[in-house]
Amino acid sequence: MQSWEKRTVLMPSKPLGLFQDDLADAMATALHAIEAREGERRGWDRPARLFTVHLASVDSRSIELRMVPTRSWNGRDINPADALINVARNLPHPPAGLRRREYADSPVAGAALMFEGWARPNNREPTKYEQRAAGLGLRVNHLAPDRVETRCVYGVDINQQQFHVFRARGEEARVYSTSEPDMDDATMRSGRIPHALNRIVHALREGRHPF
Repeated sequence: MQSWEKRTVLMPSKPLGLFQDDLADAMATALHAIEAREGERRGWDRPARLFTVHLASVDSRSIELRMVPTRSWNGRDINPADALINVARNLPHPPAGLRRREYADSPVAGAALMFEGWARPNNREPTKYEQRAAGLGLRVNHLAPDRVETRCVYGVDINQQQFHVFRARGEEARVYSTSEPDMDDATMRSGRIPHALNRIVHALREGRHPF
């Protein structure tokens, strides 16, 4: 990881204050700032980016990103979700009852994948066809006439908390986390990407290099 490109993103003056857990709120604030700086400010139509997140503490004023070289995780230039799953396929699942660890006590605080894609409008329920396709793991949002261009940041921290920063083009970003007591998988849109990140982040937490 020492040779990876490093970038620094400043944290906002105040945390988002969305979650009671201080680590979850720090990570949510960091990923929200990263999407704004590395995503919205740099513009649309950019390739997927995978990176590790480093926070010295929950009170840190800066975030260090280490960009995983594309050749290390998606050398075949396939769909980023499929590429990430291929990386994680042979990594062990995190054990149940994982002991909570402070960010300062780990090689990384978390990892995230930022990518662009298509989504259906929030005010429309999925059609039966879309529901069947989702159940089969098929991608059909790009076929919908009312599709919405989106940017997503899926993140997982070292304590296996999942985060999702979602921005429809031209709108404000929204932040979700599984640390919210009322957040279910459907709202979190949990799936293959966060499950793959779970394995990758746990390997990094334990000092292993999965790439």
